[in-house]
Amino acid sequence: MLTGCASADQPQEPQRDGPSLMMVPVNHYERYADTIFVDKYWAGNVGRRHSDGSPAGGGGAVCCYAGYKDWTKPVKIRWKWGSEDDPVTKVVTRDNEWHEVLATLPGPPNQDTPDPRYADAYLCVILRDRDRVDLDYAYSRGDCADK
Repeated sequence: MLTGCASADQPQEPQRDGPSLMMVPVNHYERYADTIFVDKYWAGNVGRRHSDGSPAGGGGAVCCYAGYKDWTKPVKIRWKWGSEDDPVTKVVTRDNEWHEVLATLPGPPNQDTPDPRYADAYLCVILRDRDRVDLDYAYSRGDCADK
């Protein structure tokens, strides 16, 4: 038997009223991002940037970021840089490090296209450096790595 106490006629999140977007983390920084949140929604994790300087990530997506009624309000981004060990001594050289910023969404996502394959379906969470995050939209998760 399955039971519940939520009313079906009441919205679970009345402040949300927009398209849900898959979230794609991309990392331009030298450290692994162990966990990332956009507001209260887990956005995954992402490795450190590649040795050639290109960003890591952009290949996987996590569901879902529920859309806003007001896309101009900033959103809270929290992430944890993972700890690092000395490869020889195994001594921790950098501890886990939590960061939090307010980031601005680039307006509402473009959902009004003649071909739905080109509608914004992904929220790119772009870790630029130790303390800076940008948000952008893309119609494919791979496009996030190019931002």
